[in-house]
Amino acid sequence: MIRPAALSLALLISGATAALAQSDFTGTWEVAVREFGQKNFYLPMVDGRLTVQQDGERYTAAYNKNPMFSGRLEKDGLRLACEDGGKPCGEFVLRRSGSRLTGTGTLQEIPVTLDGKRPAPKPARATLHDFKPQHFYTFYSGAIAPAVRLFPGDSVKTETLDSRGFDKDRKPRAPRGNPQTGPFYIEGAMPGDTLVVHLDRIRTNRDTAYQTNLLSSNALEAGAIREMARHEPGFTQWKIDAAAGIATIINPSPRLADYKVKLDPMLGGIGVAPTRDEVFVSGRLGAYGGNLDSSQIREGATVYLPVFQPGALLFIGDGHAQQGDGELPGQGLETSMDVHFTVDLIPGQAGGHPRVENGEFMMIMGTGVTLDAAMRTATTEMSRWLATTYQMTPQEIAPFLGTAMQYEIAEVVDSEYNVVAKLRKTTLAQIRK
Repeated sequence: MIRPAALSLALLISGATAALAQSDFTGTWEVAVREFGQKNFYLPMVDGRLTVQQDGERYTAAYNKNPMFSGRLEKDGLRLACEDGGKPCGEFVLRRSGSRLTGTGTLQEIPVTLDGKRPAPKPARATLHDFKPQHFYTFYSGAIAPAVRLFPGDSVKTETLDSRGFDKDRKPRAPRGNPQTGPFYIEGAMPGDTLVVHLDRIRTNRDTAYQTNLLSSNALEAGAIREMARHEPGFTQWKIDAAAGIATIINPSPRLADYKVKLDPMLGGIGVAPTRDEVFVSGRLGAYGGNLDSSQIREGATVYLPVFQPGALLFIGDGHAQQGDGELPGQGLETSMDVHFTVDLIPGQAGGHPRVENGEFMMIMGTGVTLDAAMRTATTEMSRWLATTYQMTPQEIAPFLGTAMQYEIAEVVDSEYNVVAKLRKTTLAQIRK
């Protein structure tokens, strides 16, 4: 029998414990700050991590590693004053309910709300997801619902369609225009991170491919374009012999009857949801990745992509059995693929453009609306990467890149160009850290 006094004491202790638990704001939160319910990229906070620490009665908080807040626990919640660049920028009143964090306040005199959650706990073991896609997308956007949720360390076995939406059985499954598989939501990924994608396996899964039969006008002079217009456009059909590792033209002309190409399967498209609320068709490319069309994005390579949206939202597609530099006809050997990849995450470190690594090279994809703009982007991003990774000064970067840099023209026929800056790992190994 429990005496009334003991029961009252137990309830009091239980209530105090619950109240204490609800007041524990310390640790990391994944937060979204909104103005009138919408994203506003003029504010110093949108989506990111809020890390709260306690020292006695004083609390401090950092947003994406930037210390911005200090305050105390009051009756109405945790009151935090904001400082940005040494100047007051507003305040929040935060309240906790279980694993949720809510709040109201102001930033730069603008009324805002905050909603947050604890990061999802990572399982003890990585998971292999066997994903059979039913829906495909011809655009990159943060508004698309995730198809699969992954944790860093998880792997995925899946498949892609060809650029016209046909699958491994040559059945139409999606609209034409580089339909993408995904998106894959990576738990814990937040803007400012780097998503790491290990391309464990990329293999053709049917015995045919196709390619346009004329060079793209983007790759030709004006006179050549006029000459090309006299010819009937169509497709070159290819036969894939995966066992022999080659592709040959079906019904070739006599001049190309002996022509064979070595299979080198790659993904023309790999990217994440773009920044802000931007939406790009899957034929576009940029800092988020997209239709990069680089033959370096092949089996065994690791792709590093800057994260712009919570969960990153990874898309893959546009498989090529082989592609020459520039993708001159506007297509590689277009076909469907079986793909196996593994994801990882580098928190708080984001490069400006996609980076690719293999056993021989470290590479950065530079994209731009002209070839020289793409080259400048690639050179700039490689310079920044050397400065961040090796703490090299401009005076050290100049002689190093001036003797070690290599360039590859990956893409010249889309709305943006892609120039790949390359450094050999054996050369990088000579830099003293």
